Amino acid sequence: MDWGAIKNQTQVRLRLMKKSLLAVAIPAILATQAQAVELYNDGKSTLTLGGHITVMVDDKSGDAELNDGTSRINLAFDTQLGNGFTGYGKVEQAVNLVESGDGFKSRLGYVGVKHDDYGSLTMGKQWGVFYDAEVVTDYPFAFYADHGGIYSFGADGGESGMGRADKAVVYRNGFDLGNAGALEYGLQWQGTNGAFDDRFGGSLAYLIGDFRFATAYYGGDVNEEVYGIAKGESVDGTAFSVAYGTWGKGFYAAATYSLVDNTEAGYRFVGEGEGFESTVAYGTENGHIFHAGYRFMDSKDVIQELGRKYSEEDFIFGVAKSLTNRMQTFVEYRISMGDDTGSAIGVSDNAFAIGLRYYL
Repeated sequence: MDWGAIKNQTQVRLRLMKKSLLAVAIPAILATQAQAVELYNDGKSTLTLGGHITVMVDDKSGDAELNDGTSRINLAFDTQLGNGFTGYGKVEQAVNLVESGDGFKSRLGYVGVKHDDYGSLTMGKQWGVFYDAEVVTDYPFAFYADHGGIYSFGADGGESGMGRADKAVVYRNGFDLGNAGALEYGLQWQGTNGAFDDRFGGSLAYLIGDFRFATAYYGGDVNEEVYGIAKGESVDGTAFSVAYGTWGKGFYAAATYSLVDNTEAGYRFVGEGEGFESTVAYGTENGHIFHAGYRFMDSKDVIQELGRKYSEEDFIFGVAKSLTNRMQTFVEYRISMGDDTGSAIGVSDNAFAIGLRYYL
């Protein structure tokens, strides 16, 4: 028996597992990055262009109109540093295609170092560890997932650090457990920033077969009254999730449950809340994706201006079709069953969206 060959194969498998662990935390991002165009490659350093442009007709506002569908353009780079280390980073800008004004806005901007054994360390504006647990349901094209505290304060979760975290330092790594599966984990820190004190958190996920189980916590205190939150109050959340399969490839199912405190301030309500998201999808070999999902966000206490608890509850279903390997068309419909819808407190409306997406 050639033990040397077996050892080499095992080491290769471990390295591949490590690479997959570092990537699996943000599959929604990688779904677009997989379409990236290589602009430069000298054998040591690469530069790629990625993102997508999306336009859609929807009636989320009550009237049908043409809107941008979270279009973005990004540049990603990596360079070999030697001894197994790689320097890498990404700059991503949101692009509004349908009207003038704020045409460009920063979505991501980070730089870091990674190693197959020692993990990755990144600094800048980037997806936080809380999203590691919530990402598994964030796939709809028009009615994106925002019922778990990710996009806090009605923005991108940058200040809270629970979405695309501002000024964040994130470390990620993972372990191959052989036939028992694999573990991945992340740690995150943000320093004092304006009204917010230091924030800390982490994520942990267990992968076995086609299943992924994850949990995450992130939060900190506020230094002064902001968004109706009193000084000294916390802004934090705990999330749990389970997922099976791969989006767009056969059967996929996922669910998340979160307990949050003040993440919805300035957007939905101040105080404690609980959120739930679920999605079931099936991707066919000819490029169709059929999907449906149920989600809610409720306040734990009575909201003073409402005289009742906040209650948002949606059922979403849709279908997407790949026209080429770079272009998709999609149709989605939202049925609102609660009393409220996002920032529109006291309003619950059904809505549709139909659009086109082109991956760069």
